[in-house]
Amino acid sequence: MVAGRYEVRGIIGIGGMGEVYLVHDQQTDQDVALKTLHSKYGTSRHAIARFVREVKLARQLNHPGIVKIYDAQKWQDTLFYTMEYLHGKSLRRWLQQRQRLEFGTTVRVLCLVASALDHAHRITTHRDLSPENIMVLPDGSVRLVDFGLAKLDDQYKNLTAVGVNLGKLKYMAPEQELNASEVDHRADLYSLGVIFFEMLTGRTPLPGQRITDFRSELPPEADAFLSKALAREPDDRFSSAREFHDALLNLYKLY
Repeated sequence: MVAGRYEVRGIIGIGGMGEVYLVHDQQTDQDVALKTLHSKYGTSRHAIARFVREVKLARQLNHPGIVKIYDAQKWQDTLFYTMEYLHGKSLRRWLQQRQRLEFGTTVRVLCLVASALDHAHRITTHRDLSPENIMVLPDGSVRLVDFGLAKLDDQYKNLTAVGVNLGKLKYMAPEQELNASEVDHRADLYSLGVIFFEMLTGRTPLPGQRITDFRSELPPEADAFLSKALAREPDDRFSSAREFHDALLNLYKLY
């Protein structure tokens, strides 16, 4: 029993920031997901303050494409928060099963993600967008998870430190590697570009690679779309998630 309220039913998974459990909330009589954060956060006043702030921000987000956050507190030196329990699988799991996805599926999923980001960017930035943090539900809808909480790692700027998931570096915008605390919403759009390439090819892009070299059936405009999404300078990328969304739909019309 966690915090005298949440009965643990089982473990859902282990991520870069902690563990996720399926629990039954005895106050509301519903199953929810409970995510504990690594112990390093529980001993840092800075991390605790930022955790509280970011959870408050996440709770302000009200969009069907963003996981709902319910509760957050510290219990026995452990920070945790609860969120809606999602019956689905991560985009990472989906890719592992299918290797690569059809263009129409890629467009549909990423347009839903971009719509969620368009709402969220009015308040905060995800900064840890990857296939692990995109859930695909049985009805075809998507949910973004771990929104904003990646900011807790700002004080751990040495990205080779123990506990940092180096795999996430593949999705990180160049400016985020230099100064994680100063990035804006365009860092998320870079990550979307990486995910776009991976969904279609089964791998993350190397510098200079063209999507049409792997998917020759795509129109040549797909290369220009990818180049803009993955521009090293934020000013050269899409200016908003809405612009990314609209450009992706236009690309599909050319397909």
